[in-house]
Amino acid sequence: MKIFRINLYLNFFYYLSSIFKNHSNYEKKIIYEIKKNSNKNFFVFSSQLRVGFLILLKYLKKNYPEKNEIIFSSYNLEEMIEIAKNLKFKIKLIDIDIKTGCLNRKRFINTMNKKTLALVYTNMFNDFKSQSIIKNLCKKKRITFIEDNAIYFDNYHLKKNKKIYSGSLGDYSLYSFNIMKNISALYGGGISTNDINFINFNQSFQSTFKNFPLNTYLKQNFIYLILKIFSLKLFYNYFFFYVVKYAHKYQNKKLLQLFYPSLKFKIRKRIPFIYFTKMASFSKKLVYMQLSDKLRRKKNHFVRKKNNQYYLRKLKLMKIKEVKFFNVKDFNYQNFLDFPILVEKKNLLNDHLLKNGYETKFLNYKNCAKTFKIDTLQNTNAELYEQSLLCLPSHNKIEKSYIDKILRVIQDFYLKNEYNKKNRNRR
Repeated sequence: MKIFRINLYLNFFYYLSSIFKNHSNYEKKIIYEIKKNSNKNFFVFSSQLRVGFLILLKYLKKNYPEKNEIIFSSYNLEEMIEIAKNLKFKIKLIDIDIKTGCLNRKRFINTMNKKTLALVYTNMFNDFKSQSIIKNLCKKKRITFIEDNAIYFDNYHLKKNKKIYSGSLGDYSLYSFNIMKNISALYGGGISTNDINFINFNQSFQSTFKNFPLNTYLKQNFIYLILKIFSLKLFYNYFFFYVVKYAHKYQNKKLLQLFYPSLKFKIRKRIPFIYFTKMASFSKKLVYMQLSDKLRRKKNHFVRKKNNQYYLRKLKLMKIKEVKFFNVKDFNYQNFLDFPILVEKKNLLNDHLLKNGYETKFLNYKNCAKTFKIDTLQNTNAELYEQSLLCLPSHNKIEKSYIDKILRVIQDFYLKNEYNKKNRNRR
């Protein structure tokens, strides 16, 4: 049986309920929940995470005119770097550690200086301890620590039986509620912080924003409904899987963009109009419904954790030399939405998996040093990750038997030298 590698966490019942039911005080309840989760005093909405990031950079630029440099991990979402560039910041890109995927600490220490305004720390593979060390370095040097918490929501570190959630470490923590996230509102985001001055600035800045464009929003609703229908067993097994397979085989960009929106990225010299729009009320209702279902949130977190632990245990036993994986330190904090591995001949392996009925997450972040032509020779690990990272499904429809099968297919591919044969045939 084939299983859609994407889990659309937005329940269809919640989708319908948000259309027909009037939820009282849902904004206040969301704010309360995320303030508690992030251990912050304030939370504000934005129509997307990157919109919140834009507002934050505008605020920091106004308040710290003597500082003009921002540091990012080079393995990142291209849109984030583009926003800072369009606001005329000087961009510094730091390579990732080859073994952990975390920001390279030594390079960060050598790069930060008196002109460094902020570090944007993206939660991708990092453990709590490594992140805390970077946070403390920023605090000592008075560098603003911006935590990009798009894909770590509800992940936590246990300290003396107390949960410290991701998003707690940032001076400003960014959230995403877009369609593929585990709290999904089709479009949406926000920022948590203790800085009351930023809250006032944001209120004034967003007061000029237009409503989110209806045609874009309706299109996203349509995509959600289509994906939800085609993720059903019957449709996926006998139709949609073959659409996915076709898209990969013939590199059909329009179809691939449906699964990987980052493929739509093109460098723009101006900030697009859609960034100056507000989060839709319907999206806020969707967030409220999902945040309120704490039992479901805990269950999703627990299932992913168990699957991720099983992946790691099995891979250690299998000892496939062409497959590298992270030695996870804290499965509660590093609770990946999809289990990441670094593989040789990724394109050929992906073809082989699709041939055998298994879909994986083929594309993740990009080597932004290459995209923006910044220190390309110093960001080789980011390039390696872009070319080699493959993410295996780990959501609540994935069982151990399925994990066994997908890993066996990967093992057979390398042990039988299948990729060497295909290489020779393509020469």
